[in-house]
Amino acid sequence: MIIAFAVCAAVSLAALWWSASAAFTIAVLSVENGVIRRVHGGLTPGVLADLADVLAKPPVSRGRVRIVRDAGAARVEVRGAITPEQVQRLRNVIGNVPLVRLARRPPRR
Repeated sequence: MIIAFAVCAAVSLAALWWSASAAFTIAVLSVENGVIRRVHGGLTPGVLADLADVLAKPPVSRGRVRIVRDAGAARVEVRGAITPEQVQRLRNVIGNVPLVRLARRPPRR
């Protein structure tokens, strides 16, 4: 009985953590050979084009870029073969756009 409760509690906490982290995520991008593929979320076309320019020169062989909300601003998290210079340029692109204008939202009706 106690084991079942512990398993249920662990699964509930994992689901809560996953949903909370998804709520703070603006976008997740996958990069292969300099080409960006959107995995989750959305960005405005201008921001997406700027990020594509950064990741294409030099081409990133494989990587993942996650943009999250953090204390009223956007933060960039990267994994993979992305150079420190490219990471800084990604931060510059994201940092120049106000958080409310960063994510692409459907038009209001």
